[in-house]
Amino acid sequence: MHSLSAAAFEPDERAVRGSNHSGMRQFNERTVLQAIRLHGAIAKADLARLTQLSSQTVSVIVSRLLDDGLLLKQERVRGRIGQPSVPLALNPDGAISLGVQVGRRSLEVLACDFVGRVRHRHEFHYELPDPQRVLPCIAEGLTRLQQQLGGLWARVVGLGLSSPLSMEKWSGVLGSQAHGALAGWEHLDLRREVEALTHLPVSFAKDTTAACVAELLQGHGTAVRSFLYIFVGTFVGGGLVLSGHIVTGQRGNAGAIGSLP
Repeated sequence: MHSLSAAAFEPDERAVRGSNHSGMRQFNERTVLQAIRLHGAIAKADLARLTQLSSQTVSVIVSRLLDDGLLLKQERVRGRIGQPSVPLALNPDGAISLGVQVGRRSLEVLACDFVGRVRHRHEFHYELPDPQRVLPCIAEGLTRLQQQLGGLWARVVGLGLSSPLSMEKWSGVLGSQAHGALAGWEHLDLRREVEALTHLPVSFAKDTTAACVAELLQGHGTAVRSFLYIFVGTFVGGGLVLSGHIVTGQRGNAGAIGSLP
C-alpha cells in the first residue's frame, strides 16, 4: 500500500492540479484519477492537498467515481495521528481499453485494464502488410478479445490504433514484390475501417508516437519530464516529449531520427 510523504505535496514533476470553478466536473475527475494513477492508493485528504481541490469537491468526485466503479476503497490505515484513513485505488476492472498496432511484418491486438495491465494479447504475422490480410486479422483479434473479456466487454471504453504513416511509400525499401500489397494503403482510411469493425470510438496515432505516449504514461515518463524516445521495429524511429507533453510537430514527425532499417 502506498502512502504519501509530506514531500509529495511540494511542487514536483508529478504535480496534478484541479480547478474549484464550477463546470469543471470532467476535468476534475480526470485530475483525481491521474493523481491516484501517479501516486498509488491515497486518502481523500491527501488527494485534496495534492490536487489543490477543496475537500468537499474531492468528496463529491470520489463518491461519483466509486459509484461508477472506477475506484476501490482499500483497508483502513490505523496507527497514525487522527482518524483512520481509507486509501482509494483505481479499480483494474473499472475501464478496459483495446489497442491495435499495425506493423510492416505483424500486427498486435490487445486489451488493457484501468491500471495499465495487459489482460489479453493476440499477434498476427505476415510477409507484407496487405490491407486485405491486415483488416481480417484485426477483426479476428477483436472477436477473440470480446469472447475472452466476457462481461467486462461492457467496460470497454475505446480503441487505440497505431500504424506507420504512408505505408504505400515503403515498397522501395521492403522490396519490389511489396508494391502491389502496399498500393492498397494509398486511399485507405485505416481508422474508419477499424471503426466499422466495432461500435467503439477509435483514436489513431503514428506507431512511434503511440509508443512514445506509452513510455510517457506507463514508463520512464512518470519521472522524466523531457526525453527522446527511440522506437525499434522493422525501422528505427523516434518520439519527443518536452516538459511532460508529447510533441508531434507540424507534420507529425517531431522526434524522428531518420527512418533507418
